[in-house]
Amino acid sequence: MKNTRTAISGIILAAGFGERMLPLTAQVPKPLLPILGTPLFELIVKKLMRHGAAEIHCNTFHLSEKIEAFASRHAWPVRLHREEELLGTGGGIGNMRGGVSGAECILLHNGDVLSDIPYEPAIERHMKRKALVTLVLAPSGPRANVAVGAANEVIAIGESAEKLGPGAKLLGYTGLAVLSPGSLPFFPRGKKEQLVTILMEMMRDKPGSVIGWNAAEGNAPYAWGDAGSPAGFIGIHRAILVDGVRFDSEMETPSGPIHVGEGAAIDPAARVAGFCAIGRRAVVEPRARLENCVVLDDTVVERDTVHSNEILFPGGTLKAAGGSRV
Repeated sequence: MKNTRTAISGIILAAGFGERMLPLTAQVPKPLLPILGTPLFELIVKKLMRHGAAEIHCNTFHLSEKIEAFASRHAWPVRLHREEELLGTGGGIGNMRGGVSGAECILLHNGDVLSDIPYEPAIERHMKRKALVTLVLAPSGPRANVAVGAANEVIAIGESAEKLGPGAKLLGYTGLAVLSPGSLPFFPRGKKEQLVTILMEMMRDKPGSVIGWNAAEGNAPYAWGDAGSPAGFIGIHRAILVDGVRFDSEMETPSGPIHVGEGAAIDPAARVAGFCAIGRRAVVEPRARLENCVVLDDTVVERDTVHSNEILFPGGTLKAAGGSRV
């Protein structure tokens, strides 16, 4: 397969409200949530660049100005597309299609997913099959609601896939995909639409044009995490700090289950147990107790408070079970 860097573009879908992470995402847009101090957006941009993307397009909506300010501080080939109204995953791609129409292939990445799954095998299958879309799938991690047939063609998505009987393999969509320029006319401009709806239209109009690549083919190991939910965000930190999982080749390898960022201060009378990530300039006051927590930058953990399986941020906390306290 011919694979020149100038032939590949990237798309990051980052325009959601981050409702599962409220009230935290009222302050911080989901793509800027940090994993051991590095924002998701940075990890995703660098991953796409490593896999050949010469330019990257990203849609924004909620707290767009914060993403724009962050991107402007880096010399990345990133162009941001601010949506005046939320267009959905499909409409967002349609709004950016003019910028990627000249690419040989387009690497799609959700803005709340962290994974070490490589794109190259998916690109190879995509080009060989001349597919419109190749979904990167996995047997564990994401919800298994994509059915693929014997030739790796996607035959159903969503509830209809989950109801299929024997003969179809059920896998989960990882939030990564490879698109051909020929798929772009299916994505509307200026119209709200979801990616699933557009994929089903492709499958109906051009049978066999939407295919899948299973990241676990050949029993290949992979790491995948959904940082867009409290449980997923804390779970990624657990995997890194306790199990030594490498979601990204450029992330630092922690030396133990407690990670303390630059400038953070933990009082000797505080108790930090289990696994914890303490952000930069955070302060843990006397007799505060933390267990299995993520403390974001500049957060003060007040004295005599007890926190377990929580994300702590300036002004509030977010429990992994979905509850919050502000």
